[in-house]
Amino acid sequence: MKTIYILRLNNKKYLERLIRNHICFVKISYFCDYCLLYVDEENLKRIEKYFKMYDIYLYDKKGYGKFKDFLLQYRLFLFSVFCGIIMIYFLSNIIFDIKIMTNKSELIKIIKKELDENGLSRYRLVKTFDQKEIIKEKILNNYKDKIEWLEIERSGTKYYIHVLERIINNSKEDLTPRNIVSKKNAVILEIKAENGEIIRKINDYVNKGDVIISGLITKKDEVKDIVKAKGRVFGETWYNVKVELPRTYKIKKNTGNTYHTISLNIFNKRINFGNRYFEYEYNDISLLENNLLPLSINYTEVREVKNDTYFYTYQDAQEVALRLAREKLMSSLDKDSKILLQKKLKLYEENSTIIIEVFFKVYEEITDYELIVNNE
Repeated sequence: MKTIYILRLNNKKYLERLIRNHICFVKISYFCDYCLLYVDEENLKRIEKYFKMYDIYLYDKKGYGKFKDFLLQYRLFLFSVFCGIIMIYFLSNIIFDIKIMTNKSELIKIIKKELDENGLSRYRLVKTFDQKEIIKEKILNNYKDKIEWLEIERSGTKYYIHVLERIINNSKEDLTPRNIVSKKNAVILEIKAENGEIIRKINDYVNKGDVIISGLITKKDEVKDIVKAKGRVFGETWYNVKVELPRTYKIKKNTGNTYHTISLNIFNKRINFGNRYFEYEYNDISLLENNLLPLSINYTEVREVKNDTYFYTYQDAQEVALRLAREKLMSSLDKDSKILLQKKLKLYEENSTIIIEVFFKVYEEITDYELIVNNE
């Protein structure tokens, strides 16, 4: 690609003198009070001695020379872009996270050990399809009695290990003789017996450990059989729940002040540029997101918020505390349980804290088991 030099001649009257001096032009462009002269490299050397004399200077270049100047001018930027591309390619082929999709701790331990031994671990190069298949088959062969199915899936810089446990069902039903007893002090409300002899009645009060369904089958006070008692027992139980509330509480309010900025999310960490508010909420619009790399650039709307402080009245505190007490109690009970009665016992203030004690009457399962170890 030949280089053409574009010269600006500010006084056109000297153009004829240049031609008389055997200087050849590729092209001449005329304007009001100047003209542009297009010359090759050979004629540029001839005309250089007239630059100051005739007010001529280099205006532009075309062809290889311009491309060369561009490379020289932006060499640092182009080098940075090149290094960035290499870095992105390199990082996109690094494993940053491995998730084993099971809640079985034993399987997780086994698979982690196998993956590490086969070079599939964090901060190492990703594996080819064939390498993944070899690792998968090796794990399946080593743990035929524990793993039914295994799949290694790559998503960007993450690996998801899908695994299904092999369940070998060769166990026999346990027929060990036992009684069904009460697991806490209660009043019996319902008995659902499948096997065994019911020896307590509805509305009976029982202590923890009292037998309700016996595994000893009797007739005329004589034990005829010893079985495994089966069934469920529900009873009325009682709880005292204590809840403490601070005298003051805060409510978050939006002030209406907003601004827009650029934010960066990298390795689950967030960076806001030009943050103006002490307390804020934000809404992101993704500008650049790469599934291969754990980073994204967002256009972010930042909204200022303020936390206003309020004081509980005793009436408000009682309503909130009763709700919290119910939630606290229900979180400790099973799904079949329900509250039959609640009653406030105490409400008082201590060290800027409102304290309430609540009594609850609850319907819940009280089934527990006791092995029959003395057959006599």
